[in-house]
Amino acid sequence: MPLTATQIKAYRVVAACCIGNLASGFPVNSFGNILPYVVSYLREEHASSVRSSSVSFVPIMCTVILSVTMFTGGILEFLLGYTVSLAGVGIAFVASLLLNYVALHNFGAMVFIYCILGYCEGVLLVTFLSTAMEWFPKQRGLAAGVSALGSGFSGFIFSSIQSSFVNPWNYKPNHAPFEAYPDEKYFSQPDLLHRVPLSFIIIAAISGILLSCAIALVSRPTEEEKKCLAETSQRLLDNGTGNGGKSYTSEGSSLPEVEYTATQMLRSPHFWIFFIVFGLSRCNFIFMNSLSKVFGESFITDDHFLTITGAISGIMNGLGRLAWGSLSDLLGMQRTMMLQTGILSFLMFTFYSSKYGGPVMYFVWVCAIIFTSAASFSLLPAAATTFFGYKNNKLKIGLLYVSQGSGALLQGFMMLGWHIVLGWRGVIYMFGFCSLLAFLFSSILHFVLQRVDTERITVLSKFHNRQPYES
Repeated sequence: MPLTATQIKAYRVVAACCIGNLASGFPVNSFGNILPYVVSYLREEHASSVRSSSVSFVPIMCTVILSVTMFTGGILEFLLGYTVSLAGVGIAFVASLLLNYVALHNFGAMVFIYCILGYCEGVLLVTFLSTAMEWFPKQRGLAAGVSALGSGFSGFIFSSIQSSFVNPWNYKPNHAPFEAYPDEKYFSQPDLLHRVPLSFIIIAAISGILLSCAIALVSRPTEEEKKCLAETSQRLLDNGTGNGGKSYTSEGSSLPEVEYTATQMLRSPHFWIFFIVFGLSRCNFIFMNSLSKVFGESFITDDHFLTITGAISGIMNGLGRLAWGSLSDLLGMQRTMMLQTGILSFLMFTFYSSKYGGPVMYFVWVCAIIFTSAASFSLLPAAATTFFGYKNNKLKIGLLYVSQGSGALLQGFMMLGWHIVLGWRGVIYMFGFCSLLAFLFSSILHFVLQRVDTERITVLSKFHNRQPYES
């Protein structure tokens, strides 16, 4: 069956959402790669007391701001309109990247700029995610995964560009300022350090071009287009290519869809289980994204190898979002979360062994952990709309996304001096314990709360005076 004009537009919009998230994913997804360069630049030029562990809180702060302010995207859209608000935030994002050229001369200014970047990335992310799911209401996990794919690939794209420009000579960290910690090394080569601020101008130019293309192509579906998409979905179901005409929640059980208010959502035990699981999973992602290279430098001296590892893990980050989002459409949200957190627990508890397994094991484990922990980027928005309804979707996604900020704060606390007391082994085991807790809470969601789903939705359907949804 040939594609209709509306279907073609739907695919175009989702592709644009992917490009938009690619352009705006730099602050959180690529900071781990440039962290050694930035810290080395700050130490040599302006602040000799700065250490990698102290600067690693910058992506944590970005994540916190991103998660707690994400819902404001809906307010901006209400005040300014969809396109104008999106373009305004995009301009602010690119301008902030450019200002990093100057901000790197002052540590406080750099932190402030990254606060702005975190806010802009959050608004852009929730807008692109919610837009993609509006065009594919029957395949929200897949749509969210494709949209978030761009944000994951940003680590690969920008990390490669950064390292190729800043360190084309494959210099090794050669300065160990602390006798008690000989593995903590920094770059001191002047030609490398000179290029660090310039790299942000290149990143800003690329992000600006990609964001301009994305904003020009995205739009909300009109009522007529929504009707056309619904009719197309019905034809697919009638032809036996859908799910049998039924609406599913998390486990494939046929349940009518209802809309939660924000208050009902916050009172639901499902919300808090999701909140805990996604928050704990986020701890591992931020740790790997910001400090896996620093850990690798403690026993691997080839900077290009570490950069390639970071770049490939960026690809796995994007593929993980797509794969886990698609898997949730097949297995259901709860089973997918149990599988994801179980695998992540095993990988984190064995990650320290890569110090003895060598560079190959390190490469495989970094890629596998990033692939697995990236699941929350597609599972979270799908869970918010699947369990709690699509009305006011930005608010619901934003409320659940606060879990990512909580996870970032927990990760920051776990790195606040603990790496000095416990060493890398102890810290990595702490993050493995977080994954294990996430698995246990996912099990509670699946085995304990699943049996109340039918009662929950039936009661809410009566409360809202709605008939059960039927395709």
